[in-house]
This record gives sequence, C-alpha cells and structure tokens, in this order.
Amino acid sequence: MTDGVAPEYLRFVAAERRADRLPAAPKPMAEGEIFKPVSLEDKQASEFFRVAVRRASGLYRPSKRTELVWVEGENKLAVSLTGLQVQIADGLIRVTLPVRCDQTGDAVIEVVFAVGSDKEPSGLYASTYRRPNGPALIVDTWGEALVAFAWQGVLGMVSGVAGALGKDARGNVLVPVEFTASKRGLQIVPMARHRFAGASGLKLRVAP
Repeated sequence: MTDGVAPEYLRFVAAERRADRLPAAPKPMAEGEIFKPVSLEDKQASEFFRVAVRRASGLYRPSKRTELVWVEGENKLAVSLTGLQVQIADGLIRVTLPVRCDQTGDAVIEVVFAVGSDKEPSGLYASTYRRPNGPALIVDTWGEALVAFAWQGVLGMVSGVAGALGKDARGNVLVPVEFTASKRGLQIVPMARHRFAGASGLKLRVAP
C-alpha cells in the first residue's frame, strides 16, 4: 500500500485508469505541479467518506464494527459507520450522520459544507454552521464534535483519492490542492507538495 493510502482509493484509481477516465500514473512530479482532476459521484463519495472516518477513528484493518460510541461524562452517543452518506450539489457537500442515544433513539444529523463550485473555486476552503441540523438534545452536547467529525471525513476522502494517484519527485504522495462540488459530483485536484510539506530532503545543520 502506498504510504498508508487506503486500498479502496488505490482500487478506485486503478479502475478509472483501466476505463481510460484517468491517465496513467504521472511521472514523479515537481513541487506545485498539478495533475488531472478526479471526479466522484455521490455513491463513490459516500463510500470513500466511510473509509476516511473509519481510518480517522483508528480502524485501519477490516472490522465488523458498525458504530462508534462517544462518551463525555455521563453522556453517550453512538455514531453509525455504515449509514454515513454524502450528497453533492452546486457548491455544497451535504453529510448525513445516523446516530442514536437513549434519550432520542435513532436520529440523523446533517452537516452542510459550502465549498467551491465550477464557477467559483475556493481551494480547500469550506464553511458551515457551528450547529448542525438535528435534534437539539444531541446537537447541544455533540454539535461541534459532529461537525469536526464530518469535516475530518471530507478531508480524509479527498486526501485519500489524491494520494492514490501517484508521488512527487521526493517520494511523497500527492495532496489535494482544490476541490469543487457541482451537480456532476465532486472534483478533486491533486498536486505535488511544496518543499515545506513532507520529506524535503533538507539536512539539519547544527551550529557549533
């Protein structure tokens, strides 16, 4: 596996290349060089989002675990790992998080990120409300954590896809420099890292 890139992302990139939707792996790219954008549909984005949050939760190996349980004092919240969904619209990424707790039973939390679009790209910038949509009893306690969890999943997803495309001249996997959302899906633009990121090859000089 390439520098910790999840096999799901590698299989996706390989399939896209076999179908001639992506060019062959790039030659080792110079810093700041950009590769062809990669497109994800809603279903693919949902699948890769689930991969990203599992890895962010420390679940790197295949597991039968279907949910996470968060604990804060006497409060507990179960977050589904299998029902997570991503929907893409013009300039929007909508993440739905199935959760449950004793007080509410099953519930759904919705986090909506405003991101760049085809007409108005914005790099990796996104904005959202501090309070997601969902039952107040859950949002009052877990709202900020759920927003952070959703954003971690989005970043992990776009980073995983970019990293599966190849490496730069210093051996580092590519990183996302921009993503845009439209009715066509999510467009991810991979780039070779600049020297201040990753293994630069610079040697530490210790003053006498």
